[in-house]
Amino acid sequence: MSKADTWTDSMLDAFRRQGDPPADKAMARIIEKQGEEEAYRIFDLLIRNLEMPAGQLPAEVRPLLEATQAMPPDIGLETIAEAHRFFLDHGAKCLFLLYYKSLPLLYCMHNGAPVLVRTSRLTNEDRSLRIFARRIAETGQFLIDVMTPGELALRGRGIQSIQKVRLIHAAIRHFLIAEGWDEPKLGLPINQEDMAMTLMTFSVAVLDGLEQFGIQEPQPLQEAYFQTWRAIGHNLGVDQALLPDSAAEGRTLMNKILARQAAASEEGKLLTQSLVDFAQDVLRREELALAPETIIRHLIGPKYAGMLGIQPRGGCLAAALPHAVQALFRLGERLEDKVDGPLDEVLAFLSRQTVKAMVGYFDNYKGRNFQIPQAMQKEWLQEAER
Repeated sequence: MSKADTWTDSMLDAFRRQGDPPADKAMARIIEKQGEEEAYRIFDLLIRNLEMPAGQLPAEVRPLLEATQAMPPDIGLETIAEAHRFFLDHGAKCLFLLYYKSLPLLYCMHNGAPVLVRTSRLTNEDRSLRIFARRIAETGQFLIDVMTPGELALRGRGIQSIQKVRLIHAAIRHFLIAEGWDEPKLGLPINQEDMAMTLMTFSVAVLDGLEQFGIQEPQPLQEAYFQTWRAIGHNLGVDQALLPDSAAEGRTLMNKILARQAAASEEGKLLTQSLVDFAQDVLRREELALAPETIIRHLIGPKYAGMLGIQPRGGCLAAALPHAVQALFRLGERLEDKVDGPLDEVLAFLSRQTVKAMVGYFDNYKGRNFQIPQAMQKEWLQEAER
């Protein structure tokens, strides 16, 4: 029996009632010994720092940090190195796909989207869509942290980012439940099924998105990327039963969860509008105002786009834009090793401009810039006349 055969509705229903026991127990011990105020202090400390503030955390979290200070032993160093080389090559496109495919698919999760809205408002009194834009940037920063060469080594920056996210999730579960979260209807906040779906959108959905744009890397390289994300999922606290053994199994799990959880919700539409507004602000060109909705619809399909309130748009741009981007991505792959500089103005605009928009994003809130390693900046952010 393959692992996929175990992903029944009853099994996944049970996982909606399960969080992350080791992290949740650590948070419970903190609250028991030091009170709610300490939990809020830790939460605020974690969300306002790009680095892991390990020295300022209480002793109760140290066993969890020590147990997750390295990647699991079943993931080889060469596999991780291959995944990092893949990301160095395609990272700007991966971030592009994160915004236009991975996040919209997550926003379709009608029982999971309310967590994203409530979490953003836990961290900021601002009721505008700007708070969700900051979460988009934080997600991009996490992706870069774990995909930077060398940063998944012992106590590396990627490892610390994983640990930080895991502790933030535990705090959010506690806070939302204390506020009266509707657990019978929605499941636990950030439950196992939702965590597994997030992991699949960061791995399988990105690989599928590259293929949609005509980029077909060798299967072993795609598998290395997936296996590295599988190991990241282990350290994030995803149950072993929900960690697919291959990218093909991961695709099966993602589609199974979509079939169970995808539906329209006001929260999903709100999050999508924030994503579109953010993308339009990045593009800053009136003639490309419909580009974000057009690309999202192309990447996730009309069924899921409709759930998010994205309706078909007429005109030449709506028909031609996805195909133009696909052609330009293909052009980039052919010329990548031959041209020193931006490969095409439009390709650079749609993928690298998204990355450029992140730089400096955290200035006011975190007191630090969004950080892109030098090696990636050299590959992605070369100056060009726009």
